[in-house]
Amino acid sequence: MIAIEKVDTAKRLKQFIDLPFRLYADDPQWVAPLRSDMKRILSPQHNPFFREAQIEHFLALDDQGQAQGRVSVCIHAAYNLRFGDEHVFFGFFEVAPDPAVTRALFDAVSKWARARGKSRLLGPYSYTSTQDAALLLENIDGRPPTLLQTYNPLWYADALKQAGFHLAFTFSTYGVDVEQYHARRKASRSEKVMPGSRFSVRSATRSDLRSNLEEIRCLFNSAFAENYEVAPISKASFKFQIDSVKTFIDLEGIKLIELDGRAVAFFLILPDLNQILSRLKGHFGLFDLLKLNRYKRGVTGGVIALIGADPSVQGSGLGRLIGDEIVRYAEPRFQRVDTMWIDDRNPSSYVLARNVGMRRTKRYGVFGLNLDQTPV
Repeated sequence: MIAIEKVDTAKRLKQFIDLPFRLYADDPQWVAPLRSDMKRILSPQHNPFFREAQIEHFLALDDQGQAQGRVSVCIHAAYNLRFGDEHVFFGFFEVAPDPAVTRALFDAVSKWARARGKSRLLGPYSYTSTQDAALLLENIDGRPPTLLQTYNPLWYADALKQAGFHLAFTFSTYGVDVEQYHARRKASRSEKVMPGSRFSVRSATRSDLRSNLEEIRCLFNSAFAENYEVAPISKASFKFQIDSVKTFIDLEGIKLIELDGRAVAFFLILPDLNQILSRLKGHFGLFDLLKLNRYKRGVTGGVIALIGADPSVQGSGLGRLIGDEIVRYAEPRFQRVDTMWIDDRNPSSYVLARNVGMRRTKRYGVFGLNLDQTPV
């Protein structure tokens, strides 16, 4: 027998956080998050996104009271305002290999959604499309995930299909090793391909970091205003997400591209913190704090965490400048650079990745379920 319980006690919250640690105990590809970070993300008191959305969490428990599955549900008002009021996101999806557990979880999710007048499930989004998103479909390069890349067993896709979901659309990630783009760096310089350009590039500064990050947030919202599936990020939620990695931000890795003195594009590269997390196994103790600088020096990969351009300058050759600046920054610092997810329906982004010499590394899917076509 499978019982579905809301996560409304400290015990249930611990079970929700601990479940993937048990499910992935023998999987060397999985990178454990810090339990303390998970508590903050799942906390209405700490995470400002709870003020922007209706959120619930469910656990699937066996007859011994042990967790066998988990899922979150979320109604994000800003997303529904842009894309239609019928949507409910599911996320934080983890499940044991038992179809009965998956069915029980999504029966509960469907009832929750219908009770609020919603008719379409979409995900996994934890909690929304600008946070941890999508289900791993193909691990093309066979590597563990980098920072901002999700991970799951490949059979999760079949589990969702058996529960009635269909593949709505796909994302991909891209990556390149240093030796592969070293020659390209010498052959492709922005000052050669864009003579007389009115574009200029500046890095973030310590004194103006807050305003620099606000410029990036506004540019992100502008760049993706007409794109699929992306709702605007609020100031509070953006700050919450950035604060979790602020210690590791290199100001030179934040680039703002200006046209006649106006910021029109940006990118943010972070060190691949998964290389540190893989050492910590979910806990960050006193001895880890003492070793933190050594951990930082041992990170050999970078991740393009955010990138975008105002629609008014897209198609102006700016992509070549952005690609060159990414290479210029990354080459002396990292052995490898990867991207977070790129929507396969957005050709300008993956053309930019390929122009930098990147190859597709992983393929992800977002799944949908129309509740008005399924039995109550």
